[in-house]
Amino acid sequence: MLILVAITVIFINTYVLTKRDSSDVLPNGTPSKIELTPNQNQTIKSKKQNPIERQRLLRPPIPDAGCEIDEKCSDDAIPYKIISGDGVEKYPIICFNNKLLVHKNLKDSKIGRGINLAAFDGATLDVKLTDTFDTYLEETFFLRTLKVSLNDGDIIILASFDEMTYGLKDASLSILERYGSQLIKIIKFRDSFVMLGQKGLARGKAIEMHQPKGNRDFAPAAHISGCAKFPLGSITPLLFPSAEVNKEGKIAVGTSMKNCGLLEACKENEFAVHVYTGKDKNDEPKICVDGKYVMAKGINDAGRGINIVVVSNGKEVIRTGHFDTWQEDSTNLEIFLENLEENVIIIAVTFDEASTNLRNFTRIILQGIGSQKIGVSQHCKNLFFDLGSATIQNLKYRDAWAFVGRKGIKGFSPYEEMSHSSTGNVYAPPIDKRMCVPQTLKGMKIRPDPLPFRNDKRRDFCSRYDGYGDFCSDTNVDKNLANIPLINKTLEDNSIYSIPILVIAGISHNSLRMCLETLLMQPGIRVENIVVAVDEKFSEPLALIDLFGFRGEKTASSSTYMEHYEKALNKIWEIYPNKDSVIIIEEDLILSPDFLYVFALLSETFRKDETIGAIQLWNPNSYDIVNGSIDLIYRVDNFYGLGYLLKRTFYNKNMKNSFTQCCGKRVWDKWTFSDSSSSFLMPDISRVFRKPIDGNLVNTKYLEILFNRKRQTSLNPFPPLSNIDTLRKENYDAFLIKSINLATLLKSLEPCNTINLNMYNLIKSQNASNAFKYIYQQESINDIASLTPILPCFGLFPQEPLGLYFGILRFSSNKNQFYLVGSKSPLYKSISTGI
Repeated sequence: MLILVAITVIFINTYVLTKRDSSDVLPNGTPSKIELTPNQNQTIKSKKQNPIERQRLLRPPIPDAGCEIDEKCSDDAIPYKIISGDGVEKYPIICFNNKLLVHKNLKDSKIGRGINLAAFDGATLDVKLTDTFDTYLEETFFLRTLKVSLNDGDIIILASFDEMTYGLKDASLSILERYGSQLIKIIKFRDSFVMLGQKGLARGKAIEMHQPKGNRDFAPAAHISGCAKFPLGSITPLLFPSAEVNKEGKIAVGTSMKNCGLLEACKENEFAVHVYTGKDKNDEPKICVDGKYVMAKGINDAGRGINIVVVSNGKEVIRTGHFDTWQEDSTNLEIFLENLEENVIIIAVTFDEASTNLRNFTRIILQGIGSQKIGVSQHCKNLFFDLGSATIQNLKYRDAWAFVGRKGIKGFSPYEEMSHSSTGNVYAPPIDKRMCVPQTLKGMKIRPDPLPFRNDKRRDFCSRYDGYGDFCSDTNVDKNLANIPLINKTLEDNSIYSIPILVIAGISHNSLRMCLETLLMQPGIRVENIVVAVDEKFSEPLALIDLFGFRGEKTASSSTYMEHYEKALNKIWEIYPNKDSVIIIEEDLILSPDFLYVFALLSETFRKDETIGAIQLWNPNSYDIVNGSIDLIYRVDNFYGLGYLLKRTFYNKNMKNSFTQCCGKRVWDKWTFSDSSSSFLMPDISRVFRKPIDGNLVNTKYLEILFNRKRQTSLNPFPPLSNIDTLRKENYDAFLIKSINLATLLKSLEPCNTINLNMYNLIKSQNASNAFKYIYQQESINDIASLTPILPCFGLFPQEPLGLYFGILRFSSNKNQFYLVGSKSPLYKSISTGI
């Protein structure tokens, strides 16, 4: 009997219980999912097991390829492996619980510049999301994910790629500390960062690693791996200021006023509105709708920031909201605006200060030889654009703004007004308007001009001097001239922002004005570093320079511009005897929005490579028809100047005591230097635009082709530069040889008068490559006889090859890379021709 009982027990344990347990395993051997039910707080919890049991049950026994780690994790610990990007070619990797979740080769994997994120339910370990956020540009949706999309205790994994810090503001940095990070606020431009944390975790409890960029162009990859037990520490619920929103049934009504103070009643299909922004923080905002005040002190939470009333088609107030966009980020406001019903009327007024957290930046769009200042907002301001706002992008510190718009409007609302603070330290004059608003508010096709504040200094200048065009028009004469702060705090220590800038004024005062406007609009520009050199014969430019707040310096009277040029260079080095470099801006230039930013990105390479004499931001081949690449920088043998960063050692050796010999003519007439060992950096797309040439000049045809053909100039305020790490002398030649060897050989090219469309069609049909090389024959290193006739085939400057580097002309056109290689180039022997 005992033996029979024993056999029975063994049978039950071996077969019956084992078979019952296997019901939780799918046919392919993976565990089945446990039934989940959401609780009232929307946090998913398991009905059957606690989190540790579920973690052990769902872990794949064999890690996905690339997820292997050195440690063997216990059943109650979760394996993880997180690697940031390395430069721009090696992408980040995220593994969790033996599963590969983020990798460039995964199908449908979201991966890209900025922060790559994977998030998991803290109780069940289910993947809640994997996403990428381009925090180089902005933080809006990343911040919203951290605040709104995740619950207390949820797990996040972050891995940086390329650059992640530029668009991150204090709001995102502070909330990441509440996910356990203690390193996030020390991450700088192009550092690497990885992190494993949880929502509500105390600062310092996350698992993280930071790799600083140091002297490299990009930081090395940050890498953490191991076994983690959850929670990583005590979880404290995160409480964020909720939107102060009142809906129907909870909307308070203040005092009543017939017609909201209008003398006459509105028409049947209209309703009366009164908006008031308040004169200072001790006043109050007011919004009256159809005879009743629904926003005022103590009424529906009205206060600092933006106050909003939503009105239905039936003239009923259906929602009010107050958003303190001085104190808090604009996440709640964005959600509020995104969820508006179609055709509702929205009434908004600011109070005290509302601009701080609306996250905007400004850029300049070049149009011909002029410029137009356009505000460009991120998500929150775009939502107001969609409601009909034309001026929200202009809102600055302590400005006042009142607006009536409609969800679904076409065009611009006729009911919008902005009042500007004259200095930012005082409040703007209050807006106090009464109006009849149609229930079916229609937009205007033409954008209305905002009402400016009065700029008496600019008015005085414009009253005394003529010829400044739209600068002194009624629309612009009261606009303030103010520099733009550096948005990216990681660049605060970049040396480029402390380098003196010399503007060498010519005889066109209006051209100087346009140059100074675009200079003032460079983010991070310091007014005290700017010196404008003016020939003593001219007094008017000094008044213009003073209007901008720059330093004007007279030079002794000169008979030619180049004589004035030399005196201006001597002057800037005298003023700054201890500076090792200076930025030079010649006459008649308009600067691109990223002029100073590109110098900042290249400053470390420039400082450390003694063979680089200058960085020049004008490319003679940057024509529209060529359509180059905004992210490429080259080394070239020749100097084309116009707008450039000059090294003092190069100046002392090649220009200081021999300026007339090397540089007595304009730069396009070929400056020649005794130091043949130096090279110059030059972008594929110009960062300065020079006004077209006019007047009776020598070699007019040459100059008209060079300057008067339609040119391409960067309009991106923060462009990526993809090849900074290849620009130093020790890297560039090897990189160039490697690139040329991988390029497809163009075996023959006939001379052209214009672009060879047949060649481009042939290239387009060769999908195997986007890089091409052509070998042109030379008798000597300086022989360009067989290269010049084929330049028009590519749309390049046709008179002679400009931009050579050891006999190699490199350029980008329509996303293709081209290398025209001379047979006597010193690099030719290392190049595989395939001939």
